[in-house]
Amino acid sequence: MREPEPAGDYYLLHAARFRAGARPSPELPVLEALAAAGETWMDIGAGGGRLAVPLAGIVARVIAIEPSGAMREVLGAAIAESDRTNIEVRDARWPDPGWLDAVDVTLAAHSMYDIGEIGPFLDGMERHARRRCVALLQPWARGTPLAALCEAVHGEPMATLPALREFVALIGARGRRYEVRVAPVEPGPAVTPHDAAFAEARRLLWLSEGSAKEQRMRAQLEEWWGRPDGIAMPHPPPYVGVVSWEPSAAPDAS
Repeated sequence: MREPEPAGDYYLLHAARFRAGARPSPELPVLEALAAAGETWMDIGAGGGRLAVPLAGIVARVIAIEPSGAMREVLGAAIAESDRTNIEVRDARWPDPGWLDAVDVTLAAHSMYDIGEIGPFLDGMERHARRRCVALLQPWARGTPLAALCEAVHGEPMATLPALREFVALIGARGRRYEVRVAPVEPGPAVTPHDAAFAEARRLLWLSEGSAKEQRMRAQLEEWWGRPDGIAMPHPPPYVGVVSWEPSAAPDAS
């Protein structure tokens, strides 16, 4: 269903959204509580540095893994602006970059929703972590609140991706000792300006600007949620789950 896009890096048009400080990071206080001075953290899918840069102010070293060139460019600018010298950026795609590095904590922040084979991804996180693995997930995956809009525009139901509930079940099934903390998310505006709402829906529904489907999306948004000053978009998840677990823990025999 995805409409054609310009060839190259998908994040070329979206990378700035993931820069450190570009938008709130409600998960950060929970991560700060899990971190310890002197540790090395590995941020898998670091994006534009939204979490890697502030974490580098707490721990001794951050290895930021990011396969997108556009994201790495934003991340590099954020690092330079922050004057952090303890962030190492690596161009690689998880789970098998061929490294032997062992770090204290491996972190995957919102980077697992659409992973086809999650087992090798988690095996890699555990193989490289001495103390802890941490995953950040929303209660539902991106685009899920727009499922009805997706069906109206594309003509078939949205295949919703697994998120926090499924991940917790998986970690439990793997026999790991885990903990779930919740980071509340501030509610968004009641009404989003038209242009911003159209751009967000276009991104989440994988539409090309100016296409027939995009015109259908705009009309449907106006019909369902239109207001004189914008669009009353469905609310995002009210919290983010922070799941941490011991990578080498054996199943509880009891």
